Amino acid sequence: MNGLSHGGDLQAFASRNPDAPRPSIDLSTGINPVPYPATLDMQAMARLPGRADYDSCVAAFAAYAEADRDLVRVIPGSQSAISVLPTLFKKCHVAILAPTYGEHELCWRQAGHKVTRATASQIVDMDADIIVLTNPNNPDGHVFGCDALRALQKRQAHKNGWLVVDEAFVDAAPGQSVAKHVSDGGLIVLRSFGKFFGLAGLRLGFLIAPASIGKRYGDLLGPWSVATPALVIGAQAYADGSWIAETRQRLMSDVVQLRDLMAERVEGMVVGTALFQLFTTPNAQHLASHLADHGIFVRCFTDQPDWLRMGLPGNDLEWHRLQNALESWEK
Repeated sequence: MNGLSHGGDLQAFASRNPDAPRPSIDLSTGINPVPYPATLDMQAMARLPGRADYDSCVAAFAAYAEADRDLVRVIPGSQSAISVLPTLFKKCHVAILAPTYGEHELCWRQAGHKVTRATASQIVDMDADIIVLTNPNNPDGHVFGCDALRALQKRQAHKNGWLVVDEAFVDAAPGQSVAKHVSDGGLIVLRSFGKFFGLAGLRLGFLIAPASIGKRYGDLLGPWSVATPALVIGAQAYADGSWIAETRQRLMSDVVQLRDLMAERVEGMVVGTALFQLFTTPNAQHLASHLADHGIFVRCFTDQPDWLRMGLPGNDLEWHRLQNALESWEK
């Protein structure tokens, strides 16, 4: 593992807070706390992934995302593409949205590219060979409109450049996706399965890119890079329209509940997505420490000490514990 700090390691959190109540509650990620109720024949655990498994998963995702199935490649989590993509291009000038998910900048720099960080207002006018952004953005939830992204895609394609869009958090608001426009050129889209469907440990994602890039990516990973259970469950989940619709509705309701719960305890900005909220308060570190004492893991940022990011509780007991912890906090 590299040196970047990420949320989600509940075992490490429990070790750091041995006296906190159990079970620990993980609000440090943007992962749906109510996972998809997958069913899996144990034979899928015993056999290598076959062509039919792969094709079924591609077809289900492509229909769901309105993407060209010929441009879709199933990958072992979107992090895989974040790590590998920079190695597929000659060293060039890359503009990356900041702040955003830190692995983007790390991986492009490690591959030897010249990286420029740009704010959301700057990046749409950047002159760079490759532009990388997350939409909706993590951790601040900023959304680039589809028209703005399409204009940026057209500009990049005109000069033989690329726009890379990480859509890890787009599933709750599918109208923000540009996946269906990859065939127009100059655009690469990354998608995550685990966040919206709550099965992050399955390590399933999608690279939507021109066939030449998809092939080079696949050649680097080799055969059987995505496990049979991931392919089978992915095909099930993307075809389950009722669960998807109900989950989108529940997430939006839960976000409102979280905002209401925090309203009296933060003084600044409140932004985010349907899977996490970012609160700005000068007491962020103090509040995070207090919640940790109550067995609740939230995300702080060393370079933004007044930021506190929180995911959503997964059941009534977790909501109750969070409310009690907040009510006992003194600023």
